[in-house]
Amino acid sequence: MKKLSLTPLHDTDKLVFPEEFDELSLDSPALHFVTDFKLHHPSILTASVSAMDAAQVLRTGHLNSVLVMDHRGDFIGLLTVEDVAPQRVMQYVAAGISRHELTVGDLMRTRDRLQLLSYSELQRASIRDVLATLRSGGQRHCLVVDTDQHHVRGIINVDEVAARLHMEFPIETPANIAELMRSVTAMH
Repeated sequence: MKKLSLTPLHDTDKLVFPEEFDELSLDSPALHFVTDFKLHHPSILTASVSAMDAAQVLRTGHLNSVLVMDHRGDFIGLLTVEDVAPQRVMQYVAAGISRHELTVGDLMRTRDRLQLLSYSELQRASIRDVLATLRSGGQRHCLVVDTDQHHVRGIINVDEVAARLHMEFPIETPANIAELMRSVTAMH
């Protein structure tokens, strides 16, 4: 057995994060940017959690999104920081819903509205390809699915990719007030 040495942590030793490393570029393999659920447990909330609590979880956990499960443990949607942004919450309040009554289930993107990229396609793609696809589709997030096994394998988040590449990557998401008003009306 090899003898190892334990030494004290120095004041100059600092915690590092993936975005601090420069070896990634737009031509890097897309799979380098996937939060792969085969390797990492996804962040999850249930639909019944209050929107205010969910916003706090996202903020304190430095998360851009969480998967949403129902009370049976079935995957039913995705909640992003945009979904719990004060402006979005105020739209519901203006429609007559108390901010304290809003839940993750009210604000989340239901699974039927989510877009995906195939894991097998990503094996042959660069992150540049993925970003171009997301930009053209007006998507800031997309699920990565092993379509052969029907497994949701991960997620790609444009803001996380941009941070890791030390760049800005604005994506204009089409405003869809009609959809928001339909969802608010359906709750009444």
